[in-house]
Amino acid sequence: MQNFITALGRKYDGDPRIGFLTLGLIGFWGEWHTWPYDGWTKPENWMPSTDILAGILNTFDTAFDKTRLLARYPSPQNKELGIGYHDDSFAFETLPVQSWHFVQRLIDEGVTDKWQREPIGGELRPEIQACLFEQPVSCGQYEDFTQSVDQTHISWMINHAAFAPDGYTGDEYFRALAAAKSLGYELTVTEAALSRDRVSVRVANRGTAPFYYDWRAELAAVDSQGRFVKRWHTGWSVDGIQPGQAPAELTTRIDTRGLRAGSYDIVLRVANPLPNGIPLRFANTSQDTHTGWLHLGTVTTR
Repeated sequence: MQNFITALGRKYDGDPRIGFLTLGLIGFWGEWHTWPYDGWTKPENWMPSTDILAGILNTFDTAFDKTRLLARYPSPQNKELGIGYHDDSFAFETLPVQSWHFVQRLIDEGVTDKWQREPIGGELRPEIQACLFEQPVSCGQYEDFTQSVDQTHISWMINHAAFAPDGYTGDEYFRALAAAKSLGYELTVTEAALSRDRVSVRVANRGTAPFYYDWRAELAAVDSQGRFVKRWHTGWSVDGIQPGQAPAELTTRIDTRGLRAGSYDIVLRVANPLPNGIPLRFANTSQDTHTGWLHLGTVTTR
């Protein structure tokens, strides 16, 4: 298995088609448990030993430097590694204080702030996918979705019911859509200052979690005919801009020499490294949702 993990990392680490890799491979459904055969509920314990689990975790951590990894449960063996987590019983066994609930495990392992560096994902518990966004909620057992998001800082979630032929409709659809939009980052350019030789922006994160990849930003000058006449690579990255903190201040020099005298729109984008991939979009009304370019302002050259 460790040889397989090493080969997997050699082939796929940094592949822009992969957003997040859940570790899998161990236990029922690859979710790193064998309940009820856990040595407590039933006397047989079907899980590998702690040493074997630690070896597999360390192999994953070594094999993947770029692609983000997520383990099912926080543990003493993974809490110091560059690995996030996925809660596959979301809004069902997420909130404290039961010892097996996801947030309680984060607390017990001292990793409640790890989301600032490593992503959290998961799956809306299958039994509640079809009923959680009803009003009133008809699920027999569930937890508050908003509280679960707030305490986990989750970035992505599996929810098969949303895409079923008889999926959400009417107000239920819009409640589910709002819930989906509450996940992850929400980056907004709050201020921009432009001159012929410098561009400065402030970027705030009003979401739940940071953006976890080092995608680089670029600027461009667009003429009155809508043509891109010059581009500048900035070195800026939106990676790690934390929610609830002061906006990140980014500044770079631009060289407008060589442009004909006139007025030019200056636009910003964070390029997706996947060819033809969906562009990152800022939460600004001036955001072009198709191309990913955000209009910052205008400069005039002489």
